[in-house]
Amino acid sequence: MAIDRTNPSVASTGTGLAGSLVWRRPEIVVELLRLYQELMALPTLSPNARTNAVFSELVRVATYPGDSEIARQVLADAAIRRISPGLRNLCAEGEVELERAWARRIAASSQPWRDLAEFPYFANYQRLTRLEHYAVLGVAECAPVRLLFVGAGPLPLTSLLLASQHGHTEIDNIDIDSEAVRLAQRLAGALGIASLRFRCADVLDCGDLAGYDLVYVAAMVGPHRGDKSRVVEHLYRRMRPGALLLARSAHSLRTLLYPPLALRDLAGFRPLIVLDPHTEVVNSLVIAEKPSEVSGR
Repeated sequence: MAIDRTNPSVASTGTGLAGSLVWRRPEIVVELLRLYQELMALPTLSPNARTNAVFSELVRVATYPGDSEIARQVLADAAIRRISPGLRNLCAEGEVELERAWARRIAASSQPWRDLAEFPYFANYQRLTRLEHYAVLGVAECAPVRLLFVGAGPLPLTSLLLASQHGHTEIDNIDIDSEAVRLAQRLAGALGIASLRFRCADVLDCGDLAGYDLVYVAAMVGPHRGDKSRVVEHLYRRMRPGALLLARSAHSLRTLLYPPLALRDLAGFRPLIVLDPHTEVVNSLVIAEKPSEVSGR
């Protein structure tokens, strides 16, 4: 996920700390608790002016380039610890609702590429995907050919960008949500991208993943840290030696939006790169390799 701070469609509510030069821990805690209560009170998380404004303010708080020690203190606060799981669930639900609405709009459009470019986070997904693409090329012995994207969702922007802007022609996309898969298929058809393949599946039920050079794991796969760890361990057992894993994660206050993935959660994968952006891009990324020499597993 990425946030466009200049996009008027995600404007601030005007009541938070976005304009402050220096934030203190108590102020951040109060602000986060207020935003959590506002999200809980919303009649719907489907995109509309109010919902968009509250989520935008939350992302501003979570991505403000503040002191790392203050962020640590905020995350250790008892009240924040209590709301963190629920806050991540609300963010996940809101993101899915946003993607569903835009996938339907784009698929029904007479100019789907124009509408895709109007998606509020399109430019920032371009930055994220470009960052990931070149990070992979920087560590791979050769450019990956066959890709699997786990948790593609109804608006599979990363796969669309990898196909249309970075030359990838063999990308399989899976999601556990059958409606998301149907919307993604319609969307890719409307955009005329025939190289993407979609199917409804739980990655934990996917047995043979040895044919993939690179497996992406979306940030929302495994809403809780233990869930994501189980996914990574399953991938380790099923991927071929030498294949790469790219898992989206989060750092600092951004972990209130997405669950983090620590290096100790990589099962037997060998970590190659960990990138924690301090820009508009919300997600961190972890790139790891299944070692060619595997023993004891």
